[in-house]
Amino acid sequence: MEGSIDVSGQEGIDAARELTDASGAVTGYAVTAGAKGFAGKVTLEVTFGTDAQTINGVKVVSHHETEGFGANMENEDYLAQFNGISAPVYLPGNAPAAAKKDETAKEPAAETAKEPASTELKDGVYTVKADAADQGYLSTLTLKVENGAVTSVVWDAANELGEYKSYLSTVGEYKMTDNGPTWKEQADALAAYVIENQSTEGIAVDENGKTDTVAGVSISVEGFIDLAEKALKLAASGEGAEAAEETAGTSSAGTEIDAVSGATFTSNAIVETINKAYEFIHAYAAK
Repeated sequence: MEGSIDVSGQEGIDAARELTDASGAVTGYAVTAGAKGFAGKVTLEVTFGTDAQTINGVKVVSHHETEGFGANMENEDYLAQFNGISAPVYLPGNAPAAAKKDETAKEPAAETAKEPASTELKDGVYTVKADAADQGYLSTLTLKVENGAVTSVVWDAANELGEYKSYLSTVGEYKMTDNGPTWKEQADALAAYVIENQSTEGIAVDENGKTDTVAGVSISVEGFIDLAEKALKLAASGEGAEAAEETAGTSSAGTEIDAVSGATFTSNAIVETINKAYEFIHAYAAK
């Protein structure tokens, strides 16, 4: 038995329904969603467990992708990778901020237990995005507060292909100098400063948007400071907080999936479609 869910006004969501057993108890959800691929719209039906996050399966509803390339998403071996994984999903090298936060948490410089800040902060995870892209990259900053103090800061920026500066700089595809710290190393140094000082105060910025306050940092820091201050302001009020325990581990970080070989546009459409379906049904189930 199935119960239809209203999807009116939901961009990219074509249909959704509750999956129920004979007694009427909800056993999961199914969402039909789509995004633009290489040759047209890619439409998938994604089924979720009762937690509205575990993916039970993905079925291709329709597409116009090229045989031997994007059309390979129909292969059973490719679709099988989605069974039992946690949403959201991402392609190799495109880990979202939450996943990077988990990696950063393993590095002493990026996460340290601190005494509560002088201005009481509300526990939770706060994510802010830049209003516009800068030189083709849109910045995001995620700040975590535990016991009233900032314990983690992750700053990153992605281009239109969803490629993150942190990853690109690590593999040498986003290089500023031949022998200086990578972009990621400099971003981590700025994050460590905020954790150590519980604020951005003290970071002196020159007329070019750069600073000598944090050793080894040569990149423009104005964007980082702006986002960090916005996140700290949210943390002071508690507005937009996401519970820290819900953002730890695989569930919030999501799951890396394989791309369709030789089909970048199709692969990006699959990721966008699945994540749209997840965001919609996760919000619905939380009501």
